[in-house]
This record gives sequence, C-alpha cells and structure tokens, in this order.
Amino acid sequence: MRVGSLTLEQEELGEGNPNLCLAIRNLLLNEIPSDVEESLEALRRLVERLRGELTLHSLEKRECFSSVAGADAGSQILPLASRRYAVVDALVYEAPSGSRFFLPPLSLSFPYTISDERFRGIVAVRRETLLYETLIEYLSHDPHVELILVDGPLAFSNWWSMRGRRADRRRLIDAVNGFLRICRERGIAVASIVKRPSARYLIYHLGLKEETELPDAFLLLHLLRPGERTGLFSPREALRRVVRSAPLMDALEFSVYSFYCRLTSDWAIPPIRVDIPDFSLSLIDEIADHCYWSSMWWGIPLPILRADEEVRISKRLIADIYSEIIGRVGRLIGDISYLAPYWGEGRWMGTS
Repeated sequence: MRVGSLTLEQEELGEGNPNLCLAIRNLLLNEIPSDVEESLEALRRLVERLRGELTLHSLEKRECFSSVAGADAGSQILPLASRRYAVVDALVYEAPSGSRFFLPPLSLSFPYTISDERFRGIVAVRRETLLYETLIEYLSHDPHVELILVDGPLAFSNWWSMRGRRADRRRLIDAVNGFLRICRERGIAVASIVKRPSARYLIYHLGLKEETELPDAFLLLHLLRPGERTGLFSPREALRRVVRSAPLMDALEFSVYSFYCRLTSDWAIPPIRVDIPDFSLSLIDEIADHCYWSSMWWGIPLPILRADEEVRISKRLIADIYSEIIGRVGRLIGDISYLAPYWGEGRWMGTS
C-alpha cells in the first residue's frame, strides 16, 4: 500500500475504453459548438441593445488607498469510511506590508447519517463565518487599514438561507453584522469580491428574466469592455422581484449594493461582482479604480489573490496529513483499518 501525497494529475488519468472516449469526444465536439452557434445571434442583439440602454462607467488604474487588506477562507474534506471530516481556515493579507493574520483553523466531523449535501452546506456556512470572525479579531488589533476586500458575497443569495443549521446561519449573520458595524464606526471602506458569480441579480434588475437564461457574468463578459463597470443596483430588490424573499440579505443591518466590472481583457475571465455596504458608497469610484489598478493577474485585485493563494487547503496537503495520521494511529493501536477512506477517495489520499 502506498500512503502519502501523489501527483494529483494521476487522479484524473483514467483507462477508459477508447471507443467510448471517442463517442464522448464526438458528442461534445458536435453539441457545444452547435449550442454556441444557435444562441450567438440572440446574445449579440441583447448586448447591442443593453450597451445603448445602460450607463457604463470607465475605470482608471489608480492607487486610491495606501493600505488594503484582502480576506479569504478555505476548506477541504477528508472522507473516511467511518465519518466525514472537514477543515476550515481563514486569512487576512495586508498590502503593501505583506503581513498576515489568521485564527486557529476549525475542524468539523459528522457521521454519514447526515447527507452529503447537508454536510457540505454546514461546511460552507462555517467557512464564511470563520472568515468574518477572523476579520473581527484582525480589527481588534487596530490595524492601519483603509479598505478591506473580502473574497465572497455580501449579497447572500437564497442558496445560503437553505444551507447549514439555523444556529450556523445565525452565527454567520451576527459575524457579518459585527464586522460591518466596526468598519462603519472606524471609517474603513468595505467591498466584497465575487470571482465566480453565477447569480442573475442584474438580469432580474433589468427585467430580463424571461428574455435570457444567461447568468450576469457571462452576459457582461460580452457587454463590458476591459476597464468598464456597470452602475449600482440593489441585489436585494432584484431578488425580491422574482422570488419575493431575500432572508439573509434582510437580516443584514446594512443595505448592500453591487456593480460588475471587467478588470482584464482575457476572454476566459468573466467580470467580477463587487458588493458594497451603504456606508462605503461615497467611495465607489475609488474602490473600483483601486481594484482595477491592483488586478495585475487573472483580473483579481492583488490582496484577494494573495489571500486566496495562502488560505487554500489543497488535496495534496490533506493527503500528506492523512499519511501522518495513519502512521500515528498505526503506532498507537497497531491497526490502521479504522482510517479506511471512503470508497473511491483513496486514490488522491494515497492508499491505492
């Protein structure tokens, strides 16, 4: 038995039947280009119309804040055959000083009597909670920071209202409100950065729900030119037009507004969404321009990028730790079968 870290690329290597692989290749090679061709004209017409109707703003590459903190959280699951474990961490990266701040990581474990979907929902909510609790503790040390960029949404979709346990969601809301309260009192600007937005808030805001099934980010990838942003809109009001309810956004003590901005010319990177609490709206141009100025790689502001890199919990790291756990349990009780991985997960964990 081989235990320890593996080249993770090996996890993706299969020995599929070549004829079946060819059939899959032909299916996708025909279907996806056909779908693109079929929807292209409608997309172009919609983009042309919206460029004439919307007020778009040009960004400037300028450094508007002398000290900016980026905050992000990460998680990874260790699936044993006996129960699931998860580890959650969060980190604040301060630029330009390069200082880091983090709290002790959090471990979660649940039996398989809890569904996989519910387990992952609990992990997601606890991850976001730790992020804001870390920021509160960071601010307790009175850092000289003018802007805090948070990786993830402030405009919480209704997906979050169905994830985790009620007490977990309450703790998340309390942490977000506590963080925003401190920032308002100290005059610290706040913006959250959503790198992979799948929401349709702007589509709802514009009354286009029935006209297109596209998410905001994909539509805006074709509508916005590099260095442009949309105007402000309220995701809460947009969501209420469609589903009549926005429970997590309703629970926030501060109104949140959003805009999209395209920070790179890379065709593969859609615009990001920026969520801003009402007390930071007077600095919207400065926040947008600073994000543009600091987005030197992959269209992401540098403080967020650095926090994301340092907080990420890779499968390689978990596999190495799992190897050490096996060694320790083997020495303690002489039987490592109690650490058997969940079926199908042993490859990346290094047991097969």
